[in-house]
Amino acid sequence: MENAGAKETTDEAERRGLGTPATRAAIIEKLVKSGLVERQKKNLIPTQKGVSLITVVPEAIKSPALTAEWENKLKLVERGEVSADGFMAGIAEFTVGIVKANNTPNPETLSLFAASGQRDGVGKTGAVIGPCPRCGSDVREGHIGYFCDNKACQFKLWRDAKFFTAKKKEITKHIATALLKEGRVFLSGLYSEKTGKTYSATVILDDTGGKYVNFKMEFGKGAKK
Repeated sequence: MENAGAKETTDEAERRGLGTPATRAAIIEKLVKSGLVERQKKNLIPTQKGVSLITVVPEAIKSPALTAEWENKLKLVERGEVSADGFMAGIAEFTVGIVKANNTPNPETLSLFAASGQRDGVGKTGAVIGPCPRCGSDVREGHIGYFCDNKACQFKLWRDAKFFTAKKKEITKHIATALLKEGRVFLSGLYSEKTGKTYSATVILDDTGGKYVNFKMEFGKGAKK
């Protein structure tokens, strides 16, 4: 990552490679968590899902030359040789072009993900952890969350749901199973952003059928283990 696209980057660019030293570790962790790569001793090995993704992604996006080009243009913006608005407009135009050129499903590329058993980060062979609170179908465990088998339902529990990450928690399989079967789960060690301390509470699944699943908490007598 540190040397990716370095040959295409000018000597005057602020940085080279993909990401910064401070963000590269986080990028790698996200790739692992998303199931795109896996650790094997000291090496990072692409999974079938990762190989499939890099196969279907347009060359312009996956080439480190794009990062180098944008880094070079940012230097020009800094000098006042290119306007910031013009730079952003170019990125917007590039994005629209990529979407238009790749908005038709390709049976060959779709088969790559079918072969790896992936749909929204979950394979059909993933373990069933409970019934969907919306439609009653099976909810299965995936790399990045827990997903309803019924694609039209769109119910999902992300492992890194904002409600939980704010409390320095992740929706583990145990938590997801309890939420689906009981509608609630007692948790300790929840982090308070206000006090910096931890506390215990019962987290309740409060799904209203929207795009994102909501949660609420009970304290005191209502927070039963």
